[in-house]
Amino acid sequence: MTTTVWVLSVALAVTALLNWGSVARGDRVIERITTPSFIVLLIGLAWSLHGEGRAPGAPTLTPIIIALGLSLVGDVALLHATRARFLLGLTAFLLAHIAWIGAILELPRAEGLPWWLLPTVPVLVLLHARFGRDIVRRAGSQRLPVFAYQVVLMALVLVAAWRGDLLVLLGCFAFLVSDTILGHDRFVLERRFAPLLVMVTYHAAQVLIVVGLLR
Repeated sequence: MTTTVWVLSVALAVTALLNWGSVARGDRVIERITTPSFIVLLIGLAWSLHGEGRAPGAPTLTPIIIALGLSLVGDVALLHATRARFLLGLTAFLLAHIAWIGAILELPRAEGLPWWLLPTVPVLVLLHARFGRDIVRRAGSQRLPVFAYQVVLMALVLVAAWRGDLLVLLGCFAFLVSDTILGHDRFVLERRFAPLLVMVTYHAAQVLIVVGLLR
């Protein structure tokens, strides 16, 4: 591992901690700085990991950079999530998930049956039954884009389970958890701790997917 990767990894961890603290305290200034900074650093880390030498079976860098770039757009839009900005952020992350699907599909499929699909499918069904349906029902005029987003997000998790890479699958599940908390907090029931949980699981998701794809 190169010095650049180490420095970026430490900077990424520090930025995440600062962001979580700012969200917990309600410090909007630090949050507005650290939220996009995290993704910028992660783009640099992905570029550096890829530059160290492409691991056998690793995807090309292009869909990864596209996914992270769209995530950056989504993060900035959701920092002040009016209705229009929320839809912009939703669209950006939906396209980011499609890019992630493209990157994951470049991974070689695990030998034998895709066993990870067996627990993944019922978990997705249960999560949708318990939380997803309520989010869509309460989304009002935004119901259709919210439902479309849920479909794409579940497709991302299923593709990761089919490919069978555990780190990538955990990252996609973390994305599902993060967005479920975000949607439930916005449309169903606000909870004081929800914004912090959203960011912690979101950061974990992005890092796990990038490391899982490029390690």
